[in-house]
Amino acid sequence: EKFDPERFSEENRSSRHHYAHLPFGEGPRMCIGMRFGLMQAKVGLTSLLRNFKFTVSKKTQEPLKMVVKVDLLAAVGGIWLEAQKL
Repeated sequence: EKFDPERFSEENRSSRHHYAHLPFGEGPRMCIGMRFGLMQAKVGLTSLLRNFKFTVSKKTQEPLKMVVKVDLLAAVGGIWLEAQKL
């Protein structure tokens, strides 16, 4: 493997596949901060779930209509939640 900064130039951008660049990397050269970032997100979510009760808001359209956006399945209009401190 060779470091070639020119592969990211504007001229070479059109010849590269859209999903070829993985900023966090993969395998043994994976970004050391990725696992820390995932852990921080999990700790934050756990803290929210321990301290709040979540219910679906009346703003949420029912029944849910789903749409595929790139690689993500999303609800049309979003899913609105109300949080109540425990």
